[in-house]
Amino acid sequence: MINIDYLLHILIVLFIVAIFGYFISILKEKYDLLNNKVTLKSKKITQKFLDELDLKIFKLGRLNLSIGDQIKIYLNNNNSIKGTILGAKKDDNILCILTIEDKIVELKVNKIKKLRILSKYGRIF
Repeated sequence: MINIDYLLHILIVLFIVAIFGYFISILKEKYDLLNNKVTLKSKKITQKFLDELDLKIFKLGRLNLSIGDQIKIYLNNNNSIKGTILGAKKDDNILCILTIEDKIVELKVNKIKKLRILSKYGRIF
């Protein structure tokens, strides 16, 4: 019985530490977002490419999107793409996305059938 109580206490402490770490990482994302800094892990993205993008925060339909948001896009040909928003080129009506396979995809807005936000960058829940 003593071993089960000891194990239960260790599990509770580990759970509390995990929740605390999650909140610390979210607060760091919020701080970076306020300073217009987003951390993306990719070998394909360069600062020059990000500077070429006109919009970092924009509205597409009814959705407010910003750099770092995780989205799923359904195209007119019934394909779908999951990825992270990098930005948009206003003059060309192009949305730039970093896919899970670490590829940069540039989509014309008129090819998008439906767009769903999976998670917002810097949001707790």
